[in-house]
Amino acid sequence: MKTLKQHIKEKSLEDFEEDLTGVEMKTLKQHMKESQSKYGKGNVGTPEVNSVEDGNIGVHNIHDPKILERVNAFVGSIAEQEYLNPGAAVEQLANKLKTLGLDVKLPAMEGATGKVVGEVCQFGGRFGKDLDGSDINDDGISHKKEGGLKLEVKFEKLENGSSKVFAKLV
Repeated sequence: MKTLKQHIKEKSLEDFEEDLTGVEMKTLKQHMKESQSKYGKGNVGTPEVNSVEDGNIGVHNIHDPKILERVNAFVGSIAEQEYLNPGAAVEQLANKLKTLGLDVKLPAMEGATGKVVGEVCQFGGRFGKDLDGSDINDDGISHKKEGGLKLEVKFEKLENGSSKVFAKLV
């Protein structure tokens, strides 16, 4: 094995790497060629991925029935547990919906069993002037989906003292 000084003198630093590691070093072009064949031309993810939000469908398109169905699957999962305080459960759900840009204004939940309906606003709503000069002040959804969106919440007290909560965007 040659010393570093000998490799520098002979201008053969690539050989020095091989001597040092015992492995033939690849060039950047070789690495890129391998990664493209292995992972598909530099694309991230796969066509089979079908998350709540993917490259083709955004959750912000809540007016689309397919998107609403996906979001409702998430909203409906609140019923999988029992809660000591149903109001706190709905508050947690409202906070998670805020990550999707949906703000929910729910009335107070009173009594052991009941149903409340809250108004849903997307991205804070719309406010300003339309192209024809008319005023706009709405929930940000009703111009795309007739009647806008509402969050229906049903709650009931169970025999063990806890509560069950059912929710759905309609």
